[in-house]
Amino acid sequence: MTFCKECQGFDIRAVLLESDSQQTQSTGLTGRTYSDTNDYRPPIPFFHKHHESIVGLKRSAEQGCELCKLFWETWVKTLNKPDFTEEWLDRTFQGSLYLGCSGWIASRQGAPYVNLAQRTLSGTARALCSFEPFANRDLLPSDGMSLLGRSIYEDPASTGCLAVAADWLHTCLNEHGKCGLKGETERPLPTRVIDVGDNHTPPKLITTGGKIGTWIALSYCWGGDSVFIYNDHTVNDLKVGIPLEKYPATLRDVIIITRALKMKYIWIDALCIKQDSREDWAAEASKMQEVYSGAIVTISAANSPSTQSGIFSKRKTRMSNVALEWKGEEKSGKVYLRSGSELWDHSLQTSALQTRGWTLQEGLLAPRTLSYGAQQMMWECPEYQTDEGGRITQPTQEYRSKGFIQKVLSAGRQEAPKPEPSLLQKLHIRSPKPDEWWKALAIESPYDKWWEIVEQFMTRSLTKDFDALPALSGLARAFQPVLKDEYLAGHWKKDIMASLMWSRNPKYPADESIRFDPTRPSEYLAPSWSWASILGNLSVMSNIWKTRDALAISALKVAEILDLHTVTKNYDPFGQVIGGDLKIRGRFFPIEHVPPVWSTDNQFPDEPSDLPKLSPFQQIVYNSARVVDVIIYERYQQHKSHPGQIYGAFEIIRWKGAPGSGLPGMDFLLLESTGEKGDEFRRIGVASVRKNQLLYEEDVTADSYSFMALENLAYDEVDRVKVKKRIITIV
Repeated sequence: MTFCKECQGFDIRAVLLESDSQQTQSTGLTGRTYSDTNDYRPPIPFFHKHHESIVGLKRSAEQGCELCKLFWETWVKTLNKPDFTEEWLDRTFQGSLYLGCSGWIASRQGAPYVNLAQRTLSGTARALCSFEPFANRDLLPSDGMSLLGRSIYEDPASTGCLAVAADWLHTCLNEHGKCGLKGETERPLPTRVIDVGDNHTPPKLITTGGKIGTWIALSYCWGGDSVFIYNDHTVNDLKVGIPLEKYPATLRDVIIITRALKMKYIWIDALCIKQDSREDWAAEASKMQEVYSGAIVTISAANSPSTQSGIFSKRKTRMSNVALEWKGEEKSGKVYLRSGSELWDHSLQTSALQTRGWTLQEGLLAPRTLSYGAQQMMWECPEYQTDEGGRITQPTQEYRSKGFIQKVLSAGRQEAPKPEPSLLQKLHIRSPKPDEWWKALAIESPYDKWWEIVEQFMTRSLTKDFDALPALSGLARAFQPVLKDEYLAGHWKKDIMASLMWSRNPKYPADESIRFDPTRPSEYLAPSWSWASILGNLSVMSNIWKTRDALAISALKVAEILDLHTVTKNYDPFGQVIGGDLKIRGRFFPIEHVPPVWSTDNQFPDEPSDLPKLSPFQQIVYNSARVVDVIIYERYQQHKSHPGQIYGAFEIIRWKGAPGSGLPGMDFLLLESTGEKGDEFRRIGVASVRKNQLLYEEDVTADSYSFMALENLAYDEVDRVKVKKRIITIV
């Protein structure tokens, strides 16, 4: 292998070991939803002097140095300038080149990257490109193995690749104390499972009768294929056994994986739930928590958009064959470099599976997940997250922590014995302190985690819009014993006031041909006060804690909830709802004028010339309903007209200091009458007014100043007016 003298002098082992030996530091990244890991190691950008300039690197690559060629070809792709000259390179990128390594957080990134950087004329490091060092998993050096990635297999169906997955499962079951050891994995089997058979026996559908055992669950996309399913026409064939080669590719591949993991049973929803029976579907859907949380591992077919696609797709890798010498103390070896983004499997994170509503709870409830992406496999359990490329990390999205979710499930399974009350407690002088185990995980409240999950769920899609609540029912069922609260259509009763002011971003058409996607719910989804009542995209639900905290310290007046309940379908308190009422007492302000409801024929209505002069508050509401997308869209989704319809703004909270801004203000629900009962309304949006500290007019734009002045007048108007409290019901 041909290297220039600058590359020959680079000792990759030395820089990685020096990086690892540094004293760890705090990242300084702390907050309500993020805990500092205290395992940051700073970068070493100027470890080894390389070429004097970018042009020197280019010429060395052209003269045959294979490592310089890797560096040059990786960096030059980032230029997006095909017509550069050496003179332009010298003028634009001045400074000597160095090889070193990145800063890194062990629990987040796993190991440092090798960096090519340029020392600028001011002495700072300009990053040019980064590489992950890795070794052939069958020829590992004698030391530093935790600092090196591993080679991946081109064929995920190969014996070697399947053995890696089997080793992850074996290690977890036998060595991970956090994950529950092997003897704790046997539970009553789901109602039906597939006995995967072997090379001589075809897979069969069996009814378990509550037999104890272990099973694997599958999380995947149907992709519109509804032929190979369990129904009246297929039941006999499935029970007798259908040859594996006749299975759709994704289901065939997952059965091969199940056999390789030496497991007998797998649960696949299409084959284990009777698809032509709504009664069976409802009964089995209510058991999703037990199915996925009880499975020994859930296999996630992340790279398969349909059952016909298969899991075992050939990997398209662009791995470099440039080998560097690893000069170990006992045994030398070869180390390779791949681009720093080569195996960050963005396709796994953005795959069809990751956009499907049902798979969120499937992945979160599973104690272990084995995911198949387009480039590599990934393993996740309460102990850690690792991938085929060799990195061992902790989940970067806090709500995804297997440790937290599994603790939620464990707490729900165990009825903790109540301690004997102390004398002070018996005398009612001191209340018993609840067992807040989540504080040890740097989690302020389990409610926070629920809303983070809901926020993520909102970004996903459902084939059937009425599945919104059923697709979260397993997680809701898991949270309930920990929260000790009543679940109501995606909300929790004790947290309802903090969560009533949600708003959902609209769905927009992909071709941008019209303002909004005009699709409306196919049937009743939830009460209008619930975020689940409309179709829509993301709402920032993870900030609800700010409202909850502010309610305790800066709320001047809060509407009084008199009754709150939902009516659920099939008597499952966590499933689909068919009705629900919020009976509430507070100040109701009639709204005199509202713009027309959005339609494809009138997408951007102007303010009519004959609109009478409105009071400041009435003007704020009118303007919001005419120009603010989230309010226009929600009203379009919710609106049902009737003769003599009236509108109103119902004050929910009056603030001394509102969350976020700290300004005095009021929050309102915008309502329309249903026409069914005199005091029955439907939510169609939200509105807020704040008392601003007016800046000098010249310090802000004219529009901003005008809005703040109008908002202040609206605040004064609502604050002064005497309005008798009214009891209404929001449905």
